[in-house]
Amino acid sequence: MSYTVEVTRKKDAWIADVIGLPGAHTYARNLTALDKAVQEVIALVADLPVDAEPQSIRYVYRNVGEDFLEAAKIGEQRDMVEAKQRELAAPTVDAAHKLASLGYSVRDISGALRMSPGRVSQIMKARE
Repeated sequence: MSYTVEVTRKKDAWIADVIGLPGAHTYARNLTALDKAVQEVIALVADLPVDAEPQSIRYVYRNVGEDFLEAAKIGEQRDMVEAKQRELAAPTVDAAHKLASLGYSVRDISGALRMSPGRVSQIMKARE
């Protein structure tokens, strides 16, 4: 499930309110700890199983400057890029092995997949 969390900076703490989930509020001294606390409060209030997958969370910041908001946008873009990389991992491995089985060299495979020959070699060894 996806959640939107409103985050406010107050003195030396970050306060988080999960929109649409009554009673889901938490705080922390830094954003890394806040993210963990938000995951925990969502699981608690939404009564999710202990081993539930991490939730998709979109943070909306209040009482922070424009520089912080700009940095947060960059962070969101980085998350999207990382998600796309995870999505491409299995097809990349499959394509590398298929090309290798067809007789293509590591260098040709690396050129097709736009990755270093060293990384292609790692992929090939990992499946052996």
